Amino acid sequence: MPTEADPSLHLHMTAMLADALMLVSPWKPVFLLAPLAVWGWFVSSIMDKHATRFHLPRKKWNLIHLTVATIALLLAFLLPVPGIGGFFAGFGAITVILLADILIFMSLHNRDDRVPEDHMLRLDFSEMAAKREAKKSAKEAGTVQLKIVSAAGNTAAVPDKETTEYEVRAQAETYMIQAVDMRASRFEIGPLGGDGGYAITATVDGVKQGIEQMPPQQAVKLVDFWKSTAELDVNDRRKKQRGEVTVSKDDIWHHQVRMDTIGGQAGPKLTFTFNPTKAVTRKFDELGLFESQEKALQEIRETTGGLILIAAAPGNGLTTSTYAIVGKHDPYTSIVQTVEFDVQAPIEGVMQNKYDASGDAEYSTTVRSILRRDPDVVGVTDFRDPETAKEIVRADLKRSKVYLSVKADNSLVAVQTLVKHQGNPEESAEALVGVTAQKLARKLCNNCRVPYTPDAGLLKKLGLPADKVKQLFKKGGQVLIKNKPEVCPMCAGSGYYGQVALFEVFPIGNAEREMIKAQNWNGLRGEFRKRQLPTIQQAGLRRVVEGTLSLEEFGRVTAAPAKPKAQAAKAPPKPKPEE
Repeated sequence: MPTEADPSLHLHMTAMLADALMLVSPWKPVFLLAPLAVWGWFVSSIMDKHATRFHLPRKKWNLIHLTVATIALLLAFLLPVPGIGGFFAGFGAITVILLADILIFMSLHNRDDRVPEDHMLRLDFSEMAAKREAKKSAKEAGTVQLKIVSAAGNTAAVPDKETTEYEVRAQAETYMIQAVDMRASRFEIGPLGGDGGYAITATVDGVKQGIEQMPPQQAVKLVDFWKSTAELDVNDRRKKQRGEVTVSKDDIWHHQVRMDTIGGQAGPKLTFTFNPTKAVTRKFDELGLFESQEKALQEIRETTGGLILIAAAPGNGLTTSTYAIVGKHDPYTSIVQTVEFDVQAPIEGVMQNKYDASGDAEYSTTVRSILRRDPDVVGVTDFRDPETAKEIVRADLKRSKVYLSVKADNSLVAVQTLVKHQGNPEESAEALVGVTAQKLARKLCNNCRVPYTPDAGLLKKLGLPADKVKQLFKKGGQVLIKNKPEVCPMCAGSGYYGQVALFEVFPIGNAEREMIKAQNWNGLRGEFRKRQLPTIQQAGLRRVVEGTLSLEEFGRVTAAPAKPKAQAAKAPPKPKPEE
């Protein structure tokens, strides 16, 4: 046997050590752990922050991430594949597993209702590069950040710095960005009247909010700038004009913006509507009807012919509901048409007739002309004069079904409005087969709403069972991030996010017709109640109980409209004493 000093043993051990060093090459572990390092940064810097920000189950997800990482490491180092092939197999395994963890989290995260669309995670490196390039360009250009393109495809040029035009554009963009960040559906630059100057306002979730007041000269410059981007006549400040532009910021958001401008004694007014087509486009199933209301409306729709009133106060989704209900009819088995002052969006398969206000024919005459063609379904989206009501009621409603949009606060007022304009209660009653009405209310933000135990006395006053309603919700506006209160990123601190429609749907039968003929409005209200279908108020309370509405918002929406105050009669001037 060889001794310790045997040189052959020394050489043999040296060779084995060299082989070991070759197997554990210093670059291989580093290369193998690189995907883990990238994954760890993405989890800690992005995914964990998003989970915290939007109240996702953070602890649960962190446990899942750690489990996935452990499995990936074990597979990478213990995969039973020899040689260099085993190394690449392990690298592939750890990369695929960690990438799957990221993609699964992103997919579930983006589907969650608490996450707004502009905060969804996307693994798009080209988009990231484009955003970096856009930010770089914006920084070089100063405060000009938006790309504005007219309907003709022309991009608004950026004026030279140190010019008045550049300052006007920068200011105009600032207000536009602020309105978008507020989630405004409308944005307005208009005179206050008198010497009050101008106000910039934004409508968010159906409620108008002030942004800023400014002198008329400054506001008119902003109006002129935006009119020029839409290629409207800047010099004509009295005529009603309409144009469209596409506005985008850093490839982060992209909006179609419709501009409507009109002049007045106090000065021009400019109204922006964001994504106008999308704003009025809803599927019938997305309107928010309860099941009993859907069935009632289905029965009304299946009735041959007749007049159905669709009612809502201005700004409460009247056009959206009219389009959705009319569009529910099959245009391939029925002739479906509309008569509109202004076509807001296309309805698939429906012939939409736009009224030509510059022509000789009256609106009511246009409605009569359409009805005489014997269509199966007609949607009349504007009810502006008594003649329109008379033409509809006189039409052959045994063959044609007509949906008439009425600006009214509820179903009862809608029927009263028809009778008042048409002038003959009996004819109106015979024509009617149904009526719907709605109001829009702001939905509580799911990310920051605050639960509380309601007062039993208040529940009793509202007609809610105190033994069943144990919890309601109110608006929040803040979320806790690492035990520190911060403004909710989803609703920007308002406590509300989006809107929900509160409907009432009532078929008109023989009992209701008798009340309409007699103009017995209390009796008609009683017949509606006998239907045991939810009123707008009852629909609102159901939304309160389910946590969609706050009691505060319910009260605001369902309160009776304020009556105009009667002006005090002026005392006649005292007679002058005779000289």
